[in-house]
Amino acid sequence: MDHARLSISADDLLPLLGTHKLPRLIDVCLPEDIAANPHRLPTSQHVPHTEISERARAWNTDRPIVTICQKGLKLSHGAAAHLRAMGFDASALTGGNQAWRAADRPMLALDQAPPWGTVWVCPAPRDRRAALCAWVIRRWYDADARILWVPADHVYDVAERFGAHAVPDTAPLAELLSQRGLACSSLLTHVAALERATAQGGDWLDMLSNLHETGEGLADAALPVLDAAWAAHRHTQRQEAA
Repeated sequence: MDHARLSISADDLLPLLGTHKLPRLIDVCLPEDIAANPHRLPTSQHVPHTEISERARAWNTDRPIVTICQKGLKLSHGAAAHLRAMGFDASALTGGNQAWRAADRPMLALDQAPPWGTVWVCPAPRDRRAALCAWVIRRWYDADARILWVPADHVYDVAERFGAHAVPDTAPLAELLSQRGLACSSLLTHVAALERATAQGGDWLDMLSNLHETGEGLADAALPVLDAAWAAHRHTQRQEAA
């Protein structure tokens, strides 16, 4: 962070994506700005700037927050200031959504991605795909997402009955992510390699499935392993680009 922790640059925020270190991302864009640029940063939650203080009462002050508006100006800085007054470690994203997207950084398309707060339904078998599903959902869509683990043949029925979003096991996960608005070619390549067991960390997923009796137990154990695998993947990419 810079400017006495009042702001954070996109270059500093980017490496935190896909890991447990990512702050809570709060998008305070105006409705007209969202209509003009219908995208959001991965895991970001839209909160109108007029509701920021009220909504923040439900949040844990131990987790840092980054506020985001269209250009990184008055709305995001004002929201961050309100949060700091409430005891949060809060900063505004420099350049906002506009600069982030212009630099071709990962975004979610709002007309394809499930809304923040969506309940997800995933097949229950405790395997590498289940671990990957949990990591993608909680690291790229919604860090606090509730995942319902059900038998594979009931995924769609449960999703329909409970107003949730189904993640079937009938197609490559990277393909499903692309269809759900996640624009990040590096991530999709990485997920596809993990699903094929050709990426670092994939063998750990198979071993973890032997120790955990529930999907949620597997997810909790697998998330840090997949965080590390993603960090290693990005490190390799930077070395190759240097």
